Amino acid sequence: MLFVTPSKPPSCCVVNAGAPKLAVWPNDARRPVTPTYTDVLSHTLFSDLQVTDKPESRALFTSRSVSVAAACLAFAVLALPAIAQTNPFEEEAGQYEILGISVEGAESDFTRTYVRQSSGLSEGQTITIPGDPSLSDAIRSIYRFGSFSDVKIIEERRLDDGIYLAIHVKEEPKLSDFRIEGVKRSHRKKIAEDLPLIRRSPLRPEAIENAKRVIREFYLEKGYPLVQTEVSTVEDPETNTLEVVFDIDKGPKVRVQEIAVEGNEAISDRAVRKTMKTKERTWWKFWQKSKYDRSRYQEDLERVVELYNEQGYYGARLVSDSVYVRNEESDPGMVIALTVEEGPQYQIRDIEWDGNTVYTDEELETALGLADGDTYNGKRLTENLFGNKNSSDVASLYFNRGHMRFRVEPKIRAVGEDSLDIMMDISEGEVYRFGTIGIAGNQKTKEHVIRRELVTLPGQTFSRDAIQESIRRLLQLNYFSQESLAGGPGIDVNDAENTVDLEYTVEETGSDQLELSGTWGSFGLILQLRFTFNNFSMQNVLKGKEWRPLPSGDGQRLSVGIQTNGRTYQQYSLSFAEPWFRGKPRQVGFSLSYSRINASIYSSLSSGKLSTMSSRLFYDQALKWPDRFFRTSTSIGYQYFNNDDYISTLDQGVSHQFTLRQTLSRNSTDHPIFPTSGSRLTLSAEVAPPIGDLVQYHKWRFQTNWNVPIGKKFSVGLNTDFGFLGSLTGERVDFERFVVGGSPFETSGFNTFFGKDIVYMRGYPISVIGPRQDDDPIGGLILNKFTGEFRWGAIQSPQLQATPYLFVDAANTWDSFSAYNPAQLFRSAGLGVRVFLPILGMVELAYGRNLDEFLPIDSGDTGEKRWLFQFTIGQGFGQ
Repeated sequence: MLFVTPSKPPSCCVVNAGAPKLAVWPNDARRPVTPTYTDVLSHTLFSDLQVTDKPESRALFTSRSVSVAAACLAFAVLALPAIAQTNPFEEEAGQYEILGISVEGAESDFTRTYVRQSSGLSEGQTITIPGDPSLSDAIRSIYRFGSFSDVKIIEERRLDDGIYLAIHVKEEPKLSDFRIEGVKRSHRKKIAEDLPLIRRSPLRPEAIENAKRVIREFYLEKGYPLVQTEVSTVEDPETNTLEVVFDIDKGPKVRVQEIAVEGNEAISDRAVRKTMKTKERTWWKFWQKSKYDRSRYQEDLERVVELYNEQGYYGARLVSDSVYVRNEESDPGMVIALTVEEGPQYQIRDIEWDGNTVYTDEELETALGLADGDTYNGKRLTENLFGNKNSSDVASLYFNRGHMRFRVEPKIRAVGEDSLDIMMDISEGEVYRFGTIGIAGNQKTKEHVIRRELVTLPGQTFSRDAIQESIRRLLQLNYFSQESLAGGPGIDVNDAENTVDLEYTVEETGSDQLELSGTWGSFGLILQLRFTFNNFSMQNVLKGKEWRPLPSGDGQRLSVGIQTNGRTYQQYSLSFAEPWFRGKPRQVGFSLSYSRINASIYSSLSSGKLSTMSSRLFYDQALKWPDRFFRTSTSIGYQYFNNDDYISTLDQGVSHQFTLRQTLSRNSTDHPIFPTSGSRLTLSAEVAPPIGDLVQYHKWRFQTNWNVPIGKKFSVGLNTDFGFLGSLTGERVDFERFVVGGSPFETSGFNTFFGKDIVYMRGYPISVIGPRQDDDPIGGLILNKFTGEFRWGAIQSPQLQATPYLFVDAANTWDSFSAYNPAQLFRSAGLGVRVFLPILGMVELAYGRNLDEFLPIDSGDTGEKRWLFQFTIGQGFGQ
């Protein structure tokens, strides 16, 4: 009887691909090894040698194991014949017609049919015996089905010039179920999701090995490199199924104990460790993760070489690197060993530019920031050639002038022992223009509201800066999620017409706000309800079908609010703003408010009434000079007061106030509520002229906000606030004085703070900082406030944005320049979080400690150092 065993492209050896022990591995040993499979076309004479085609990570013999040499010998002697009789060497090749094909070993008719079809053999087909390649092809095709551990093609009998064949298969057992033991439930659940096992599917040995690899990778990422997995199976011969049990011993958690550096002289061990993201375990940096992460480690190796390149060591390289675990039994720790070959420090001998016509060599060298005679700096070369934060690099010069296909290739050649010649091979390419500008994803916001913010206009010369500025402006609207715009617009380049089509895809977030809050004041509980619609449409107010639930989409802002505790105190407010008046970036709007107080209703011990009405018109527009971030605004305000023995700082009876306010601002922040980069500066001057009996003063304010990103999630914010209030006539000014401390929810009542400019500060109760008169806070004429924050952008999603932070504050107010002392500040420190919910707006919580004692206002307060919880809605403390 003759048979054929599987045949694949011949190889002279069998590779044992057993995985190395995870406790110790060199750098290259972590790469998966692809086995080489030996497949033999066997005769009866060699029936003891049967080779399978399954990709196991071990020797591949199933019946009787033979050596690699025997396998190679089998190929050398019998590479050609496929089917032979008792003595294959004497048989002559002949052609036979297949008279019949049977399938043995398959359990179902479907499987038998599939085996016949997969083989590619059919009755009536003529084959050559021995040596017909269709037989080995048939076995390969059947093996690809993945359900068989052994396949043979056997000659049953011959009839004249015909032959009957039988395909013998041995089915792999099917997986009935698998269990994971030895670890906690959450780990079992996550591992089970990742295991490449499918119930009721054939279970091949490589699937078990892949499952063990997944388990090993899972725990290696969690810092358990000594994990061991024992695999056991429970077989059911009747159903030919297996149940697999993975018993996991994750072992101890192993952290990086030491990073050893050898071969370095010019750069210290400390500098090398500092540039790496992988850190050693140290007790005094308990917050620092010392877990080994392979992808991070590979990046660290590149960082070490970049560190040397940055300092002129162009030829520096890592000779070797290894990671191993020591003290496995007692106190296991991971050791990273690096061996560096520094080489000499290189100087730049000559920089040449080739292919540039738009810019001169001198202009390009200025952008590059390197010149002949400078020490080589690989980091500066890369950043100033291809892209830096300021867009002053060489590539940006070309991209911002339309050269979309600009390319530059630096060719560095070592000259002598320590010199480099750098040739910049430039391909400037053609000038491209913006083509079609598409917008997608906007459901509520009208397209014209988005387009008017874009500075990428059809027909305009292509500019990378224009794209970045358009993204910044769209984010400033606070209508769209940051994630939808972070990757920039979709770009489609048409080289035939030299145009670039863009598509801005936005994801709208809830920008409207509902503020419902309460505070305890002089009149008891005061409730506040405010609706703010940031994307309102006044044009559609009279169109009934646009009320869904309100007309929206034109980018206008409408705010309606009410504060009351009943008949004692009531305040109503209304404001509206159109940011693009008559189709240009000019904001025009107004605000109205009315309030009244009747103290006698609240208490028989109190008396007096006060009613006020105020109105304001404002105009705001963008400037083109000094740069596109500047704006100027002008506002005119009027206030009416009717004081009936309610407050002493205001004349009795009716009085009026007219104000003129001028503001110059610059805002380059990347987000209106949660900025991580850019700055915001505001200089304002307000004058209340002494006309007739009008309230008079002049007031100046200078506020700054600086933001510096640290990585992707963290940033530092530094704020300052300087103010001065003066008199135009020389008379005492009691209106608009600066009162420092507290939050909006700590107000002691409308009486105390009416006509005051409250500057909120964390860690202190309201109004405790500043001048006093008869122990009552009267506010100061001079204001200094400083704020520092370290922020973490923890959550950035359309439904919720949250930024926890650490803060330090310092502030004070003074009544005159003679009393002014900028070193005399009240300080506080603590932590907090800003949360933005689409329907509620911004909510800020702060827990701060005053670092200086203060003179209390409340008799129940001591003014000593202690922690204080505060919160606010709508207005932030440090912004």
